[in-house]
Amino acid sequence: MPFVTDILGPRRPVVQRASPLVPGLRRRTSTIDTHPDEVRGSVADLRARDAVAAGADHVDVLGEIRVNAHLVDNVIDQIESTPRDGRLEALRGCRVGAGFRSKVGKLLPDEVQRASLLHLLLDDWVGAALVSGYGLQHTAITLGVEQKLPRGVADRMAGICAGFAPEASLIGYARQHDVIPTGRGPVAPPLDGLHDAEPLRPRGMRRFRRLDAWPGEAGSVESVDFEAHFRDSHMDDDRVETIVHEYTVAGTVDESTRTITSVRAEVRVLPWQECPGAIGSAARVRGMSLAELRDRVRGEFVGTSTCTHLNDTLRSIADLGALLELRAPRT
Repeated sequence: MPFVTDILGPRRPVVQRASPLVPGLRRRTSTIDTHPDEVRGSVADLRARDAVAAGADHVDVLGEIRVNAHLVDNVIDQIESTPRDGRLEALRGCRVGAGFRSKVGKLLPDEVQRASLLHLLLDDWVGAALVSGYGLQHTAITLGVEQKLPRGVADRMAGICAGFAPEASLIGYARQHDVIPTGRGPVAPPLDGLHDAEPLRPRGMRRFRRLDAWPGEAGSVESVDFEAHFRDSHMDDDRVETIVHEYTVAGTVDESTRTITSVRAEVRVLPWQECPGAIGSAARVRGMSLAELRDRVRGEFVGTSTCTHLNDTLRSIADLGALLELRAPRT
């Protein structure tokens, strides 16, 4: 089937700069890049960095990590990290999908507890691997080799999120044509405030996150403002990068209690017209502590009032706990 155009969601990509590097700003960024292997499987390049503002145009890097892996059918057959962590060898043979986060939790409980950069990458890899299927579907349509779904698959998918609600346009299209529809997103403006990352190659997918925290208004010394920016993007054969999903979430957190006191989420780019129906679910994290945020969102935010990618973005806000512990090096 051709790329669809009549049931697409919002197309309002983020074009402004990231939060200014004000004194006291702390920033965590991550990228998960996935490219098809020329021979078989796929390669993944996962990177993350913590930094604090050290001037209007400079940051001090306080921590960074890179994980490289090769996968076949989403099963890891090679993995290594810089700095090296030998524990990752235990992930060989694991599928990056259902059950992977539980495996990581058992293997690396200290990383989970500290909300480390390594935990962020491994936790977010599951969603990035799922979304990387967009690249395969895009290629199949471009080459004219898209395959039909087995009968009944559309009905089994119905109900998992707002975009896949039983009466959503995506489900209706899949029932009618026996394929999952695919649309082209808007051209991706350059990212600002990013750590060093290799350019995406044709047919590659990137999952990007930025989480900023900075002191709140004067007179509210315990209040910290935050902003999260999330984007999934794809590079086509003509080296045009387009956005698949994009959200921004901003709010405040009480530093003394580590509790979210306000939150507002904004849809920027989503694939289907029913997807924005999930945006109201973000307000439900108000009053949650950072320590409980990941588990509660994962357990409570289900069904057609939610969005998988918004959920993962809300879960990533729990890393504010680690950001609040960052301290600039003494000069």
